[in-house]
Amino acid sequence: MAVPNASLSTLRQLLAERFPQATRPASGLLPTGVPSVDDALGGLPRHALTELVCPAPSTGSQLFFSQLLATTRALPARVALIDAADQFDPQSIPREDLEHLLWVRCRSVADAMPVADLLAREANLDLVVLDFAPVPLPSLRRIPATTWYRLQRAAGQTDLAFLVFTPAALVPSAQLRLQLETTAPLSALQTPRPHLAVDLDVTRQRQRLGVTPA
Repeated sequence: MAVPNASLSTLRQLLAERFPQATRPASGLLPTGVPSVDDALGGLPRHALTELVCPAPSTGSQLFFSQLLATTRALPARVALIDAADQFDPQSIPREDLEHLLWVRCRSVADAMPVADLLAREANLDLVVLDFAPVPLPSLRRIPATTWYRLQRAAGQTDLAFLVFTPAALVPSAQLRLQLETTAPLSALQTPRPHLAVDLDVTRQRQRLGVTPA
């Protein structure tokens, strides 16, 4: 479901209609479908903010997200994407992998942050992704540190995993920071996504207490 420029009150109503009371899995980790993350950590930690640094457009952030969608659909789990720059292309994702996704389309950081604060408190979601990867760094650096810590506290009171894509390390409250390392060649355009995901190079930059590897 795509939600273009929705007010917060409208978004709350849509959440209640789209995602009624959910049954929670027992695991404190959410699998990603990316071997370099799942083999090392077991997945993304619930109750926590994770930052995924995407230093270049070709490092694989969209591949990472497509794997997340396929994996969470199989669980099943409920996912929200806060598309801060309104650049997500649903045509690039298999239709069946979009059925459990709430897509909130924003046009600026100022639009995205109130939505992030609301969704971080949504008990019936399993994963919230805030995509800041294509947003210019000067805009992101104006976000106060207190805003990030408030977001971490909100996520910590639910069972969801909160993932932020950024172009550089800038989330001070991130309990886990990962970084995409590999730039994909042009030949990768002809390779099926599941095969590319096997080689997706994600390294751990920081891990704080409370995030326990599998």
